[in-house]
Amino acid sequence: MEIRRLTDDDTAAMRPLFVEAFGAFDPPEPPVAIHAPGKTWWGAFVAGRLVATALDRAYDSWFGGTLVSTAGIGGVTITAEHRGSGILTPLLTTLLDAARERGALVSTLYATSPGIYRRLGYENVTTLDDVRVPTGALAAGGTTSVRRADESDAEAIRAVHDRVVSRGNGPLQRRGPLFAEAPTLRVSGVTVAERDGVVVGYTSWDRGRGYAADGELRVWDLVADDEDALRSLMTLLSTFGSVTPNVLLRSSGIPAWQHLMRVAHPTPVTSTPYALAVLDPAALALPRVHPGIGARLPFVVEGRPHTLVLADGSGRLEDGDGSGRSFTRGGLALTFAGAQTSAALRALGHVGGDDADDVTWDLLFSRGPVTVHDYF
Repeated sequence: MEIRRLTDDDTAAMRPLFVEAFGAFDPPEPPVAIHAPGKTWWGAFVAGRLVATALDRAYDSWFGGTLVSTAGIGGVTITAEHRGSGILTPLLTTLLDAARERGALVSTLYATSPGIYRRLGYENVTTLDDVRVPTGALAAGGTTSVRRADESDAEAIRAVHDRVVSRGNGPLQRRGPLFAEAPTLRVSGVTVAERDGVVVGYTSWDRGRGYAADGELRVWDLVADDEDALRSLMTLLSTFGSVTPNVLLRSSGIPAWQHLMRVAHPTPVTSTPYALAVLDPAALALPRVHPGIGARLPFVVEGRPHTLVLADGSGRLEDGDGSGRSFTRGGLALTFAGAQTSAALRALGHVGGDDADDVTWDLLFSRGPVTVHDYF
């Protein structure tokens, strides 16, 4: 078996694998761009034939107020005859080694087959959801002015997204070559909330087909700097009620807009697990900590000793002496994401050894729920 980066010469061989994995498109999708900024395609070959693919996307994710270099994995395919043959593990291991070399500290993916990815250190940390609400339930008042956006608003829209998601735990930063396209493209409309000439929120939506009982409004983003701007955008969406009785919203966790709704709970429609793996334990030292917190936390991952040193509002990783708690790779991922407590991880067998520092670990990494906004 040969594993290597794919080239333009492999484009034709990739198409059958995509149809086999994801189904045929009507009309057919254009050929995959092998050479695109921020993307690196990898393939596995048996007897000179391409039998599996995977894609590394160069992202940055927000965790604890800090951007963390992220390898977003997608485009994973394998021919039916080679499923279960162990090809995906070395393919993904090679991809992740290369991602680590370019500086990625964590990797994330949408885990359609958790068993395949768990042995590589991935664990589910949240979900990306579609939820349905009655359109009228979005009427929430608000006094902030709203207007239709155009391409000149692209930077202001990105700035709002930056401000909102930087407060979160897990969302991608929509900057760089993978987000070069204007946010007003490929949707029916983008509406911004504006105050004193400054964009303070936006919602992107697709009108879809049909009206009355068959009509449904699709909302991709609904974010704002403050409550009043968010209420105004929600009320704008509620005005579609006469032609679309329901709204389908992209969601993760409990978003801010849900706290302002007139109904108790949206109806779940789809839920896609989002998994994370730590590629380099140095990721633990990145998120900001309170300047008053100082600690030395020894730990071991797969037999390798480290010490997380915290002082003056920042952290660093040093060599360890083998003391402290021990992590599985999955336990390290769940700890970094703040998705489980130490007690829960010990019960699952993801953390062992000395429990003297459990409270400190929980204090440092319990940053709130992990949420995501983008599917890839």
